Amino acid sequence: METNAMKSFLVFPLALTLSLTTGAAVRRPGDQLARYRTEVLELGARLSTLEKELGAKNNLYVSSLEQIRQFEGDIKLYRDELTRKREEVRTTQAENKRILQSYLLESENETTEPWQRKVHLELLRRAQDKLKQSETELTGYDAKVAEFDQKLIELRRNEEELAAVIGELEARKKAVMASYLLRVESKKKAESQVQSSKLASRFAAVKKELSGAPVIQSKPDRLFSRPVDDYMSFTPSPKGVTFKFSATQPVKAVGGGKIVYAGDLAAYGQVVLIDHGNDLRTVLLGRMDIRVKKDDTVGSGDILAYTRNDTKEPQNLYFEVRKKNTAQNTILWLDQKGVSKI
Repeated sequence: METNAMKSFLVFPLALTLSLTTGAAVRRPGDQLARYRTEVLELGARLSTLEKELGAKNNLYVSSLEQIRQFEGDIKLYRDELTRKREEVRTTQAENKRILQSYLLESENETTEPWQRKVHLELLRRAQDKLKQSETELTGYDAKVAEFDQKLIELRRNEEELAAVIGELEARKKAVMASYLLRVESKKKAESQVQSSKLASRFAAVKKELSGAPVIQSKPDRLFSRPVDDYMSFTPSPKGVTFKFSATQPVKAVGGGKIVYAGDLAAYGQVVLIDHGNDLRTVLLGRMDIRVKKDDTVGSGDILAYTRNDTKEPQNLYFEVRKKNTAQNTILWLDQKGVSKI
């Protein structure tokens, strides 16, 4: 069972120490992170505006292409009709010429009856009326085709201008996107730096608090195995041992016992505290995904947690042996296998 002294030692001095160290350590990276976040938001807003503008211009461009397609279809119909009307006018003109020649020949012939001349004159008049009507229709179709041609020229000019605007917007969007991605990457790096700085400050403060009691240079009652296998190095201090690691790996129980605490310690890090009996406890502190809970019974080598490292910087895992709530010279409590890398 945890004593009141243990709770006080783990929580209250720790909160005070961290409140003084963390702010100073991360103030500058925090300001940089705030600037990057603001820039990311601003660039995101610009990208959103460009996307909307591009969408509107693309819709206009598609509508313009549809209008061009429709006018090209209409113009084709009118051109076909214009060709037919021209052929009709040529046919009518040839017919009028034949009727006129026939009328002139009959007029010179003395044997031609007056009624015959009258019939040919009526035929000539009707042919002339038909020719005038065809020529009027031909003029109308000519005007309509010219009007459509002009409209088509305007539509194509608008389509070219829209294409140029869209190209410019695409270039601006590409430039803003490049800046946005750079700022996002900078923001991630700044967040990582801030997080690492906070964790380093918290780790140092908790480590200091955990090692605040006097060191007892006594013969170990027992030996413990190391809590992690894959580590870059570790550094013994007069009280605890700090393992430096980079890979995600299991954190193991250094010996059999009962979990008396597992979780965040005043929001300053993850802690697992094991009671091994005979007033002997071990403490593990670091960035971990804890897999055990209070009152669980564990054996030596059982998995307590998994290390976490979402940055490229090495992380630390602090290990300490305490007897009667007093820090021991932990390195002396590790067995030969546990100290083989020192």
